[in-house]
Amino acid sequence: MKNKPRYILVKGQKISASENDYRTYIRPVWAERKRRERESRCRDSKGVRCNKKCEQCDRNRTGKPLSLDKLVENGFDLIDPTDIAEIIDDAEMKEALRKAFNELAADEQHILEIAFQGKSERKSAAEAGLPRNTFIYRRDKAVGKLRKIFFKKFRPN
Repeated sequence: MKNKPRYILVKGQKISASENDYRTYIRPVWAERKRRERESRCRDSKGVRCNKKCEQCDRNRTGKPLSLDKLVENGFDLIDPTDIAEIIDDAEMKEALRKAFNELAADEQHILEIAFQGKSERKSAAEAGLPRNTFIYRRDKAVGKLRKIFFKKFRPN
């Protein structure tokens, strides 16, 4: 499921999105769908599901959707929905960072790939086959070069 391409619909256009960005964007939609489903469930006092049509059942909930104003009046705090522009900006920035990363030399890319795996410096240096101080020096130099390429070419501001 992780390899499935994900898209976000913006102004009628499909925009490719990572799994994380897609989930961030679609989560409020899923929550609303689940809320509507829960609201329309018809159960008796023991929690047994009713077999009648919900519109004809005397135990039917009101079936009226909750309004956001009503929720606020009842003391619920609403979380600001993620702005789609932020998601798109993040995706564009990640793509620019990938392009900058690809401009690094192969050994610099390898050092950075090892460095950002979340391991300690000693374990990362051992994996790279370098002394710890040499590994740190090369990592910092590669990060500086990456930063320079990124801000020079891809982020003109």
